[in-house]
Amino acid sequence: MRWKVEFTPRSRKDLQRLSIQDQRRIVNFLSQRVSAHPDPRALAKRLAATDEELWRFRVGDYRLMVQFHEGRLTILVIAIGNRRDIYR
Repeated sequence: MRWKVEFTPRSRKDLQRLSIQDQRRIVNFLSQRVSAHPDPRALAKRLAATDEELWRFRVGDYRLMVQFHEGRLTILVIAIGNRRDIYR
């Protein structure tokens, strides 16, 4: 069973600001590794300093902040950014 990946408007904007090469690497990571994995949480790390249940994926120098919706098998990408800026 495949997980569906959805983007918020902010994360779409974040993705468009990146170079074409980085965009492809992130989209390939999400489509080939994450959505095909039976339990994508095994590939992510939970963020402890937030009130919401947010998780992150690491793709090179970029971090993808996501939420998992198990009932719908959906991964919602909240934000995408460089590791030095994303946690602020």
